[in-house]
Amino acid sequence: MSGFSKFAYGDVAAKYAFANVAASQTDSQLVAGTTGKKIRVLAVAFVCGATATTAIFNSKPAGAGVAISMTFANAANGGAVLPQNPLGWFETVAGEALTLTTGAGSTTGVQVVYVLV
Repeated sequence: MSGFSKFAYGDVAAKYAFANVAASQTDSQLVAGTTGKKIRVLAVAFVCGATATTAIFNSKPAGAGVAISMTFANAANGGAVLPQNPLGWFETVAGEALTLTTGAGSTTGVQVVYVLV
């Protein structure tokens, strides 16, 4: 990808995470929170299985998570790709985890590229 560097923010290295999140999960952790750091998501790819479902990214404190993305409505065997965005697509509150909430349907596979800022 033209212009992409593993060091997305000067000397801050991009990190990677993935998970297969079952249907009807609330706040399934993708990336653990780091004290004093936000998780800024630079790129995302996800796809659901044979039954349509939804996916929402959240910032998760000790209690319930708060949505930080729109609701992605994925058709059966469908998904979305958010390509590399140097400004980030969304970010958590400092110190909070990045989680995914899925709707009834099927398992959603998700991969994220992120930086801690």
